[in-house]
Amino acid sequence: MRIRISADSTVDLSQELIDKYNIAIMPLWVTLGDETKLDGVEVSTDELFKYVDKTGELPKTASPSIVSYQEFYDKLLKDCDCVIHFVVSGMLSSCYSNASKAAEEYGERVFVIDSRSLSTGIALLVLNACDRVNEGMEPAKIVEECKLLTKKVQASFVLGDLNYMHKGGRCSGAMRLSAKFLRIKPEITLANGEMKVGKKFMGKLNKVVENYVDETMAKYPNYDRKRVFVTHTPIDKEIVEQVKVQLQGKFDEILETQAGATISSHCGLDTLGILFITK
Repeated sequence: MRIRISADSTVDLSQELIDKYNIAIMPLWVTLGDETKLDGVEVSTDELFKYVDKTGELPKTASPSIVSYQEFYDKLLKDCDCVIHFVVSGMLSSCYSNASKAAEEYGERVFVIDSRSLSTGIALLVLNACDRVNEGMEPAKIVEECKLLTKKVQASFVLGDLNYMHKGGRCSGAMRLSAKFLRIKPEITLANGEMKVGKKFMGKLNKVVENYVDETMAKYPNYDRKRVFVTHTPIDKEIVEQVKVQLQGKFDEILETQAGATISSHCGLDTLGILFITK
């Protein structure tokens, strides 16, 4: 059976990995002022930040429509027998609802999986599914395994800049100013499909990230060594390399990716996370 793995653009995979695993991507919409563009197709992360710097306005994001998902499935099913599609947590977006409603008319030719995560937390499930396809596993078994894995994905990020959270109404101006004055960098974690504030680190960004990585690995001593994602928005490259060094020897594969426009519009500059599967 020919199985195609696909995901929404919130998966934040690099083009290299998309090509390597032949993953189909469904882009979300990003609105910059009067223009609405496709995430990763018509607007990049760098362009998004340039827009915010110039206008001071935060972009708006939107899920694809039910019709858009149907057109996406139709196109993929011309060259395969079955599609397994992954979406950002249903608690955070209407992607799961729209993608599922669109899939109803296809029966067991299209499966939609609520990742209960975001960014490369989704990608961990996607690459696991790709591995299982290559091993010859049946679609229903792949879906069953991935749904179980959603509970084992460790997804968290440290925010170096609260300006975007403030612009998006997720933190008050007073909180933003106090965080800047006290050099507070909050950790955002995914729990049961929802974002929650974790530990509030304090200090310079490079030291905060170092402590965040060490503490996260200590918190999850039993983890799958197969792969880890280091995912970030624009940030000092030395910090990214520092994280890779910290993770050396702990994982067989360390994959670095930059967050796309949709995810970046919600978390802002100087955000970094490590994401992996626990046992």
